[in-house]
Amino acid sequence: MKPMTFVILIVVISLLAATPHRGRAIQKRDLKEQALGALAQTDGRIRLRGMQKPVKVLRDEWGIAHIYAETQDDLFFAQGFIAAQDRLWQMDLWRRAGEGKLAEVLGPRAVERDRFARLIRYRGDMKAEYESYSPDARQIIEAFVRGVNAQIELSKDRLPIEFHLTESKPEPWTPEVCLTRMAGYVMTRNASTEVLRAQLVREFGKEFVDEWIETDPERKIEMPEGLDLAGIDSRILAAPNAASATVNFNPNDGSNNWVIDGTMSATGKPILANDPHRTIALPSLRYLVHLVGPGWNVIGAGEPALPGVAAGHNERVGFGFTIVGIDQQDLYVEEINPANSNEYRYRGKWEPMRVEREQLKVKGEAQPREVELKFTTHGPVIYEDKDRRRAYALRWVGSEPGTAGYLASLTLNRVQNWKEFLKAMERWKVPSENLVYADVDGNIGWVAAGLAPVRKGWSGLLPVPGAEGKYEWQGFLPVSELPQSFNPPTHFISTANHNIL
Repeated sequence: MKPMTFVILIVVISLLAATPHRGRAIQKRDLKEQALGALAQTDGRIRLRGMQKPVKVLRDEWGIAHIYAETQDDLFFAQGFIAAQDRLWQMDLWRRAGEGKLAEVLGPRAVERDRFARLIRYRGDMKAEYESYSPDARQIIEAFVRGVNAQIELSKDRLPIEFHLTESKPEPWTPEVCLTRMAGYVMTRNASTEVLRAQLVREFGKEFVDEWIETDPERKIEMPEGLDLAGIDSRILAAPNAASATVNFNPNDGSNNWVIDGTMSATGKPILANDPHRTIALPSLRYLVHLVGPGWNVIGAGEPALPGVAAGHNERVGFGFTIVGIDQQDLYVEEINPANSNEYRYRGKWEPMRVEREQLKVKGEAQPREVELKFTTHGPVIYEDKDRRRAYALRWVGSEPGTAGYLASLTLNRVQNWKEFLKAMERWKVPSENLVYADVDGNIGWVAAGLAPVRKGWSGLLPVPGAEGKYEWQGFLPVSELPQSFNPPTHFISTANHNIL
């Protein structure tokens, strides 16, 4: 379809624009004026190419955008455009983190984190990837990205102040920006526990770990046959830890959600509450929006760089989540060929690693650096111990199609009943979440959703030797075998990252 020019009508239902700045005074007047001069237009009319029909955006007294569109494409074009109006610097920084391009603005200190982001990039079947989220996910994501790019083009001569301070510019987005895996990796993070257990078993013994590093349900440490614990330490995870450092997610934080049915509420209808305990930051991790269009009427909190809403409600169903903590990662200790550092032993043969080389631009350096990315059958090599002739490969769910964090919300946002909710849970893979449910008919429910690897004969509590092929995943549990509940006799459900079994 040939792009057309239509109008986004933006109405502010408040006097926010006239509200005086109440924060700490900015000392340099020109800096303040430059920052204020770069603020996006939030009232009146904006003409943009690439839309089919006019879109109306109402901003309420809190600045939250309520977007009304006549077509689905226009709805998500507008969501991308409005999100970029509000959060372009944040979104561009997240894009760089996900694509492995932070060194372009942060310099040499970001090289290792960029390399890791590129290591865990999805390299599988793109058709399966898009269709995993929803049948129309590709169309939605492409429309969202066009909207982001429209704001980038519109603001190129008056970019937010952060771009001037860092002497950088936003790049046009591609749909793949929404499919990067860094956010999902941060929320799985089990490999670090495997390394910790290995270190403690080596230093204090298996019984100590069984007593002090508890599992839910209780599971004793089983030493993988052939595993040498020497050399398994924090160096293995240096790159992944650097790559996720700025997220500031404290593993000791917890989230809460609960849902009660009508027997426990004054109105006789369910109440659902959700408090995902993520770091309080400015700008916020979450982004509130209301999306109204053909087949859509959903409001809630998502992330600015993704289409849709992660936690919220439509006209019939409410939904929220807390991390459930499915073990979605395993570290494999690969044996390296002494005669060829790019070969590893697997099932009696020396197999070649897949080696990719990419150019990585670094701020302050005239020429890009070449980074080498290696992969075994188990996944990306995140650390090489050349003295012991070992490589550590990460097997994690992010290599599977449909594992960009939260994008399965594109199906969840449109469910109308419990049956459709359960069907949507088949698409929810990363992060693993306690998803709670309530509907206008009075039903409540819960599913511990996410890809749950099947490990036959081993626990996944420690790194495992990769050479013999004895420790391979045997598929994933179907949703029907994941913990869940519907209209329980207790009349309520609550989760707080605790033992749910």
